[in-house]
Amino acid sequence: MPIQAISTKIISTLGNKESLLPIMIKDGVDSLSLTYKSFKEGGVIEGIDRATDEFGTQAIWIGGIPLFKKLADKTIYKKANINPNVDPRIISNKEYSLWAVKNAKGFMNNNKSQSVKSAIDDCLKDGGKLAGNLFITKIIAATILTLGSFFLLTKTKQNNTKHNVKKEMNNSLKNENSNKQNSPSFKGIASKITEGIMFNPVHNMKLIDAGITSERLLCSRNKVEFIEHAIKEGGFLFFIYGFGNLIEKGINTFSDKILKKPINLPIDVLTDKNLSDSLKNNTILKDIYKLPNQNKSLTEKLDFIINNPDNIVVKAAKSAKIISEVSDKAGKKFVDTSKYINIKEFNNLGENLKNLDKCYKMSNSATKSFINKLKYLKIASVSANIAISCLFLGYIIPKAIYKYRNIKTGTTKFHVTEDLKKTNNC
Repeated sequence: MPIQAISTKIISTLGNKESLLPIMIKDGVDSLSLTYKSFKEGGVIEGIDRATDEFGTQAIWIGGIPLFKKLADKTIYKKANINPNVDPRIISNKEYSLWAVKNAKGFMNNNKSQSVKSAIDDCLKDGGKLAGNLFITKIIAATILTLGSFFLLTKTKQNNTKHNVKKEMNNSLKNENSNKQNSPSFKGIASKITEGIMFNPVHNMKLIDAGITSERLLCSRNKVEFIEHAIKEGGFLFFIYGFGNLIEKGINTFSDKILKKPINLPIDVLTDKNLSDSLKNNTILKDIYKLPNQNKSLTEKLDFIINNPDNIVVKAAKSAKIISEVSDKAGKKFVDTSKYINIKEFNNLGENLKNLDKCYKMSNSATKSFINKLKYLKIASVSANIAISCLFLGYIIPKAIYKYRNIKTGTTKFHVTEDLKKTNNC
């Protein structure tokens, strides 16, 4: 694969709001820095406590929901003869489902094991009630089981810390000079992380994070740890879900209004030759004006997508993954009607293309030069988003946690260890 294609794929994934990769990078920096800081400032016992918490949580956070959902797909969905890959939003909308069945072609996921039409028909055999109930049950069950797994991890971690403190106290009584411990093994933790990365969860992550944050606060072992968790979790949630969007919005606004270079389109669209050709041939506005207006029915809007594959907005929507495609036995591509098409996102894409065309004409630049500047600005925007968040999560927040601990306890050592020794609760 050419280097340009690889870089485009990376930036596309990092800039995708539904992708877990940028979250994993930020969370990985956060976890690694806090674990290092814990070993350095708090000691070996806190380092082990922190590593178990951070990396064990990552494995559950990344892999929990997709694992439990996959189990549901392989059991209750299979028993009910329902294909879990049919989007439930299609089944719940009568007009949409009728359109989806009528225009269904190709095979589900292009694996030639079941046609798109038969998969949708199976979901609609009772009016969609069973498929809808299965989906709701799967999401609720996966969320509860994932949070339950994290709760079990926390209790295991805390019991392990008590055991390590007791062991340290016993060793100290036997021989004060023999109080040396080996560095923790990360093999098991790395294995869990690897298993977690194999999955691709896209739903309920904020709910899981809210549950993890609440559980950590409620299970804090003293007041100082409660505030430390509040600083850590508050910073994490802000920089993972809030600040990143603010950075992106700010850079996009600056690029659009000041530099006259709109970069709110996905990089997959910006690097698509179809866009470059449409700008050069001055056909973007013509294609946009052909789009169905807001008064048209949902069926008419969806029909337009099916019947106008050469329209630049339709092509861009396929590049942006707003529209999915499947193939038949001969390899011919069709719109995948089992996947939900968000008409609002489709229309917004048209507006963004319209604005892009306007800025292109105002720039009086060569098409290639204009597109290249957009790509570089897009790469800079995504990179800045990741870098700024990692700076705060990997350096400033850990430093703030141990600064607070030093102010409250007079030391950066692990206060939980001292509490357990004082109360002999280990």
